[in-house]
Amino acid sequence: MARISVMINNTQHSFALTEAGLKIGRQLENDIVLNHAFVSRQHAVIELRGRQPWVKDLESRNGVFVNRLRIRNEQLYDGNVISIGPFELHFEDRAAQTIIFDDNRYFPLAAQGQAMRNNQIAETINLQEFYAIGMRLNQVVNYYELLDLVIEEVLRVVPAQRGFLLLRKGAELVPMVVHPSNQGDVVVSSTIVRKALEQSEAVLTRDARIDFASSESIISANIRSAICVPLLQQGTSIGVILLDSPGSDQFTERDRDLVSALASQAAVAIERSRLTEELRQQAQVRQNLERFLSPNVAQALSRHVLQYGKLWEAEEQQVTILFADIKGFTTLSEKMTPHEVQDLLNEYLHEMTDVIFRYNGTVDKYIGDGIMAIFGAPRLPDDTFNEMHATYAVAAALEMQMAQKRLVDKLASRPGLDKTFSIRIGVNTGLAYTGFFGTSHRLEYTAIGDTVNTASRLETAAEPGSVYIGPLTREAVAGEFLLKEVGSLQLKGKKQEVFAYRVLGRKSQ
Repeated sequence: MARISVMINNTQHSFALTEAGLKIGRQLENDIVLNHAFVSRQHAVIELRGRQPWVKDLESRNGVFVNRLRIRNEQLYDGNVISIGPFELHFEDRAAQTIIFDDNRYFPLAAQGQAMRNNQIAETINLQEFYAIGMRLNQVVNYYELLDLVIEEVLRVVPAQRGFLLLRKGAELVPMVVHPSNQGDVVVSSTIVRKALEQSEAVLTRDARIDFASSESIISANIRSAICVPLLQQGTSIGVILLDSPGSDQFTERDRDLVSALASQAAVAIERSRLTEELRQQAQVRQNLERFLSPNVAQALSRHVLQYGKLWEAEEQQVTILFADIKGFTTLSEKMTPHEVQDLLNEYLHEMTDVIFRYNGTVDKYIGDGIMAIFGAPRLPDDTFNEMHATYAVAAALEMQMAQKRLVDKLASRPGLDKTFSIRIGVNTGLAYTGFFGTSHRLEYTAIGDTVNTASRLETAAEPGSVYIGPLTREAVAGEFLLKEVGSLQLKGKKQEVFAYRVLGRKSQ
């Protein structure tokens, strides 16, 4: 079903993933031996749960990472990179065997091709049985179970020694099912496959032979018959089904037409299942990202993750950081029940987050009643740099103050204790180290560095109901907002004083 590839001592190794699983570690008893001090003796295991591949950390000292995120127990998808110590193990969701396209070892001397036509189905297969096969294919939800079932159904209708299902992945034709499995490298004819793919023809070979200097024994050993049928989806070949058996004249035109009829059913089911799996993965990734990103950014990032299989490396970049905090929240909460505190926080954080998202900010984290947000990141690797992030951050800060006042007015109309409160906000622009950190179950995008620390200290120094900004933020927004000099502040943890400004509002247009 799948294989793991890893470079060990400058040599590429591949390991087939079977029902027995793959044990990974430093001990020689493991299936994949990684001899390094950072690798535990029994570090991890990759196993099949049903048809689904999973990787599990066996309480290793230095952990297991999938696409740079530390995991304990994680389902694997095609293209995932598992990092264990200095080793990168590449998971390929494909048949473990390698298929070699070589006409020098398997060349069809006589091949008949015929365009696939659905109106031949009634002439070649019992329609009731054809309908039953279609129902069985459409009832399978799991993508990988479906691929196996396709070959099982084809071989049941047209028995052959070998059966293959290959699908396009970009420019590559990848073997997804090889039957029987565990037969080592498999040689097939590139001519047969290319004709089926490029001409959308069902190909039947009568006598697929090779000529080795008239050696009758070698010729006899290599005579094979084959059927190769494209999987067509909206006129485009998404892959092929290939059957072959030893000897000449092993298949008939009826066999070819039977496989063609089944391929038509299979192509629709495969594409449906593939899209369903892709949407499921995208929804899962987007749901995780939408916890702290604006919906449009989360959607873009989820597409990137599915396309490239991983998040990009952390990087240093120019961003604007915003910190907001409720002044005197501890005193206020002493007068309220825990349930009332929860309700107040939920309403407050909801209002503030909506404002941040409207200005394309990223909620880094909630710290009790505090909020940290990033503007200007994350952005996709190909996105152009947006110089407006400081303006967006300051505009969001002012609107957060207005949203807070509206919330206080709404709370004042409710009976009970006085819930009046104010917030203070600090904003600072500069270089920060930004990236995704955490695990696949708790993924956070964050920024670290002096720029972040200064923004936090500006918030602490700000007067209730005000927005304080740093020097670089002031340079970026001076033309947009009315500012008042606060002066040099000795912020906690800073050796040098920071000149701060208070934002009074937008300049009139």
